[in-house]
Amino acid sequence: MLMPYDDENLFKERGFGKQLGIGEEVALVVVDLIVGFTRADMPMGSDLTKQIEKTNELIKVARTSGLPIYFTTISYDEEDVADAGIWVNKMEGLKTLRSGTEAVKVDPSLDFQKGDSLIVKKYASSFFGTDLVSKLIKKRIDTIIVTGATTSGCVRATVVDALQYGFTPIVAEDAVGDRAQKTHEQSLFDMKQKYADVKKTEEIIKDMVSIQGSKANTL
Repeated sequence: MLMPYDDENLFKERGFGKQLGIGEEVALVVVDLIVGFTRADMPMGSDLTKQIEKTNELIKVARTSGLPIYFTTISYDEEDVADAGIWVNKMEGLKTLRSGTEAVKVDPSLDFQKGDSLIVKKYASSFFGTDLVSKLIKKRIDTIIVTGATTSGCVRATVVDALQYGFTPIVAEDAVGDRAQKTHEQSLFDMKQKYADVKKTEEIIKDMVSIQGSKANTL
């Protein structure tokens, strides 16, 4: 009879959860920190104040270091939200994410500036149906740092696709959020074991600064 293990040890013994590490060319991807997701009174929303604060810390370092930043939003153009496909049949709240409404705008407390890249998507992953892969390849990016919402949905989908496209994903665990804490925690655990490195913002910033310092020393 197998002895009971906690999940962390069970996965570790079976070779899960290896560290991928940070590459040489890093980009920050801020997933769906839009009003429709960051206001708790919205059908798709929750209070993500702390996650926005942590994301702003990463944005500040990225701007200082000259790292590319990509923001995403979900926005539907068609009156009947037909451009959401069958997904809207699963989540009725998607009907609130209509083009031109407040809900699809980047949260005003986020450091989103004129000229920043905003990727408009229709589904969960930041890669699906967008030109994010092309943008990253053009910049020769090998690693993406991921923040945003929701941990179990668009963040996770983005992370899985990033890995599948050959980009190393690093999730800022205190800069991603979800509507339910248990769902958030389970998704972080799952991504850490299978798809991404999961670190605190403070750790990631140290890595970002270290990479930039290494580059400067080679010039």
